[in-house]
Amino acid sequence: MPFPLLFKRPGYSPRDFLWWGVTLALASAGGALFAGVGMPAGWLSGALVVTAIAALFGAPVGVESNVRVVTYVLLGTSMGSAITPETLDGIATWPVTMAVLLISVPVMMVAVIVYLEKVAGWDRRSAFFGAAPGALSTVLIMAESSGADTRRVVFSQSLRLFVLVALLPAALGGLGHQPAGTLPINPVVPDWTSFFLSIGVGVLGAFLAEKARFPGGTMVGAMLASGVVHGAGLIEGRLPDLLLIGSFVVLGANSGSRFAGTKADTLRRFFLDSLGALTIAIIVALAFSALGAWLSGEPLAKVLVAYVPGALEAMTIMAFVLGLDPAFVAAHHLARFVGLALLIPVIARLFFGPPVAPVAPKDDTPPLDETEPKD
Repeated sequence: MPFPLLFKRPGYSPRDFLWWGVTLALASAGGALFAGVGMPAGWLSGALVVTAIAALFGAPVGVESNVRVVTYVLLGTSMGSAITPETLDGIATWPVTMAVLLISVPVMMVAVIVYLEKVAGWDRRSAFFGAAPGALSTVLIMAESSGADTRRVVFSQSLRLFVLVALLPAALGGLGHQPAGTLPINPVVPDWTSFFLSIGVGVLGAFLAEKARFPGGTMVGAMLASGVVHGAGLIEGRLPDLLLIGSFVVLGANSGSRFAGTKADTLRRFFLDSLGALTIAIIVALAFSALGAWLSGEPLAKVLVAYVPGALEAMTIMAFVLGLDPAFVAAHHLARFVGLALLIPVIARLFFGPPVAPVAPKDDTPPLDETEPKD
């Protein structure tokens, strides 16, 4: 998501503004409902669920691109505030959990590929790219140029993100983790000076990271810059609750709107296949996270969020709102992202040969909207 979009003035129609307003209204209502009944990460998961339902019923829901950029900067800035000198002391355990993660990725991919190809009946190319637990932009480009059915790949990735954001908080409760509630528990900035300094540091970090083409740069750059100043004790406190609530609502609305344009026939054809693949991936992630937690002494919930096949930004934010270490989670998802982005093109070339023109679908299923979250 290019950070310089903030400085552009794209032309929009009144209908665009209307549906963006409707989307945020629906997402706010869903978030308020989930938060009101005390669900962990309620503002985020409630906004996602309600927006996704609206999208599946045909509503042209969506979030304006500049609003998404601002949201990622705000969330990254506030997540960096959770980094303290004590947090940095825990880096000593990261090599152990990183090593276990490195082993888990090929195991997860092979297990999902076998299921999609042998059980669900997908062709091998589509199964390979549908099994990739990250690096979505690279995966979609390679899938199309390798002749895979990108509709299947897109749908499986969208469903994965939806299920993880909507259900992971409750699942962690079943594993014994007690989430902080609907908002993080670390203190809010004590004064306006700290507030504006935090925002300025986050914006600068996001801008520099995007210029350097850093994966997830808008959010991760803001988080790293904010983390440096908070870890050094130069600034204390996260952003106010109202900004966080709004950011969670926008993020949930953006994720839920990914299902806009999905036809009923597409949903029937791909839903069970994708859900089965996700179940297998989560089982593998749970097994390896248990091993990583045992070897490193880290809490199981924290390692699991770092290992599940979710998007970099979404899982880091999930860790933040659930009271887990966002720096730990971001580092592991970033490592997997970089590894997959580097290796998938090489592996695809070895197994499938040089790029080819995309194949035409073998059925009459309408195509999916291929606008996807960054991963």
